Amino acid sequence: MSGDGAPGAAVRDPSTFTVTGGEAFRVNTEALEDAVASLAAAASFADALVGRLESARAAAWRGACAGSVAGAAFDTRAADLVGDAMRAALDVRDAKNGVAAAKAGYLAAEEWAAVGTGLPLATRITVSGLVPSGYLWGLIGIAPGRIGAVALREAGGVLGRTSPALSPWMPAGGPGDRISVVRREVAPGSGDASTFGYAGESLKQAQGATPLEDGTPVPPSSVLVERIPRADGSTAVVVTVPGTQSWFPDDPEGGVFDVEGNLDGMEGRDSHARQLIERALADQDLAAGDSVVFNAHSQGSLHVLGLLEDEDFRSRYPVAAVTILGGIPTPFRIPDDVPVLNVSNDADVVPALSGSFPVPRPNIVDVRTPEHPDGGGIVGAHDITRYADDARALDLSGDPSVRGYASVLGTAVGTGVVGAGVVGGRAAGAGGAGTAGPRRERFVYTGTDTVTPFRGRWR
Repeated sequence: MSGDGAPGAAVRDPSTFTVTGGEAFRVNTEALEDAVASLAAAASFADALVGRLESARAAAWRGACAGSVAGAAFDTRAADLVGDAMRAALDVRDAKNGVAAAKAGYLAAEEWAAVGTGLPLATRITVSGLVPSGYLWGLIGIAPGRIGAVALREAGGVLGRTSPALSPWMPAGGPGDRISVVRREVAPGSGDASTFGYAGESLKQAQGATPLEDGTPVPPSSVLVERIPRADGSTAVVVTVPGTQSWFPDDPEGGVFDVEGNLDGMEGRDSHARQLIERALADQDLAAGDSVVFNAHSQGSLHVLGLLEDEDFRSRYPVAAVTILGGIPTPFRIPDDVPVLNVSNDADVVPALSGSFPVPRPNIVDVRTPEHPDGGGIVGAHDITRYADDARALDLSGDPSVRGYASVLGTAVGTGVVGAGVVGGRAAGAGGAGTAGPRRERFVYTGTDTVTPFRGRWR
C-alpha cells in the first residue's frame, strides 16, 4: 500500500485542507448536562412568567379601568409582553432540546465507534462489502474491472519494488514465525523532528523513495528508529514504518512489508512487521520519562494502530503521538489518550478500505487534502511523495486542531534538532566533533522473514 512516484510540483495550500476532530471537537458531556438542566429551569421560569403576566393582564381588565382608554392601552401592551414571554419560553425550550440532542448525538457516536471497532477486523471489513484481503484485493472488491486492472497493471511500477506473476501462491509459514533482525547505525537526521514535513521525509526514506541525508539508501523491509535527547534528560524514540514494498503474496526475498503483511494487518493479527517494530523498540531500553512517537504510511498504519490495541505493548512503550499519511485508521480502537494525526487525500481509495469514517474525537485529528494538480490517478494519489508534500504544507496550517497536535508532537520530541554528536569518531550533524552529552542517533532495523515460498517451501 505504498508508492515511490514523483513529487507534486505545486506548493500545497493548507487552507484547502478539511480538518475534523482534535481540540475543535473536544466535548465536555458533563458541561452539556449542566447546560440542559439550566435551560430546563429557565424554560420552567419562562412558562411561569407567562402565566403570571397573563394573570396580571386579566386582573387589570376586570378592574375599574376596564372601559377606559388607559385600560385599553395597558391591555395592548400587556398582550405584547405576554407574547414576547411566550416566544422567549419557546426559544429557551428549543435551546434545551438542542443541547440535549447534541449530547445524545455525541454519546451515540462514541458508542457506535466503540461497538464498530470492537468487532473483529475481518467482520468490520466484510460487512462493508469489501474482501478482507489487503489493498490489492480490496480494490477489486470496490470496483471489479477497471480499478482492479489498474492496480494489477501498476503494482510492479509505482506501487512497489517488486511484483509477482498472477499465480495462486499462498504465504509460507505464518505471522508467528520468528524473523531475523539486523541493526545498522546510520547518519542522524538533521531536520526538526517535531514537524510534519520531517515525518513525510522520514517515510520517504523508509520507503526507499529518497536516500538518507548522507546519500545512502534504506534497504527494503526496514524501519527507521531515531533517538532524540530532550532537555530534561529523557529520550524521544521516533519510529518510522513504511507501507507495502513487495506485491508478492509472500516476498521470496523475506521482506515483511508484502501482501502477507497486509493480510495480517487488515485481519488484526500479529505480523512480521509488528515483530520488527517491537524488537526495534525492545532494543532501545526505554527509561522512565522516555516516550515513543510513530510515523506510518499505508500498511505501516495497520501494524502501528494494531499494536495500540495491545494494552501490554502500550504499558511497555508509552506512545506520545502517531502521525499517519495515507493510512487506514478507522477499523481500529484507538485509545483515548494517544494523540493521532491522520492525513488522507480525496483521490486516494486506500483510507476508505475499512468501510467506515472517522468519528470526530478530541485525540484524533483527521485531515482531508484535495486531489493533487498533477493527478496521478488512484495509484498516484496514494504515493508517499505526494503525501510528503501535503505534510510540508500542513506545517503552515493555522487550524486549531492541527496546531494542537503539533504542540503535542513538539512536546514529545523536544526541539527535534538536538546536536547529533560524534558517530564513529567523527562529527555527525549539528553537534560537531567533541560534542559532549547525549547525541541524536538513528538506526535502521531490517527484518527478514525466514520462511518464504522460495526459502521455506521450495528450497
